[in-house]
Amino acid sequence: MRKTAVFLAILLAASAAAYPQLISFKLTGGLTWIDGDDYNKGIAGQNKYLRDTTTSSGSYRELTSGLNGLAEIVVHTRSGLAFGFGGGYYRLGHDSAVSGQGVADGVSYDFTSTFKPRLSVIPLFMNLHYFLKLAPKARLDIYAGPLFQVVQITFENPSTVSLNAVDQTVTYTASQTAFGFQTGLGLGYDIMAGIGLIVDASYRYGKATNFMGNWALLGTSATGTINKSSAESYMWAYDSGNYFLVDYFDKNGPTGDSVSGARKADLRLSGIALSAGIKIFF
Repeated sequence: MRKTAVFLAILLAASAAAYPQLISFKLTGGLTWIDGDDYNKGIAGQNKYLRDTTTSSGSYRELTSGLNGLAEIVVHTRSGLAFGFGGGYYRLGHDSAVSGQGVADGVSYDFTSTFKPRLSVIPLFMNLHYFLKLAPKARLDIYAGPLFQVVQITFENPSTVSLNAVDQTVTYTASQTAFGFQTGLGLGYDIMAGIGLIVDASYRYGKATNFMGNWALLGTSATGTINKSSAESYMWAYDSGNYFLVDYFDKNGPTGDSVSGARKADLRLSGIALSAGIKIFF
């Protein structure tokens, strides 16, 4: 993937330099959707576990959508081809809470739990554009190219359990990178000399895995203070009985008689982005 990206960058830069016509600056914002893969499957498994083992209300929410902003510099050629380089930022995050009652060793207890995940991504990309004129002021933009993404996930889970008066918070922060590609269609319309409006629809492919970061469990209970932490914790996906779960463990992963299929969790960033904005020509 890296060799392909470098080759494409050289090819695009050479073609743009050979036939320069004008430069444009593209600024857009909108919504991004992602697949989520193991993380979202783990949330679904956690909800199923709560329904089967407790009497509870509410459910944890998956990471699905968020706001995005993108900027791109495009070097145009006389042939309708163009070379673009850009970047941006998008963020997903949904707070969700569950509360209810359960039974442990014949003793009933009340509990509350809140999930606060945040996924922040910086995409950097190169695009090969082809512009097709539809009308004197309208043009279609068809583009594709390699994509590099810097990914950070943070997770916070404050919870209380009446049994042993537990009041604790789990936190986790980790970063990773992901290579992929994107392709899309844009529609531009010139509103005045040098300025146009654009709408874009694109598809991104990318997957981040092997997240390693800082995990901590802090709080209090009837037996004293809770204080645990690790600077080398991974996000793991595994089966536990009838449930697919995602949680945070050291390099050895989850253990136990009911655990099977443990592996480092994947976070799939693939999905659709819709955006609109302006394009300025120089």
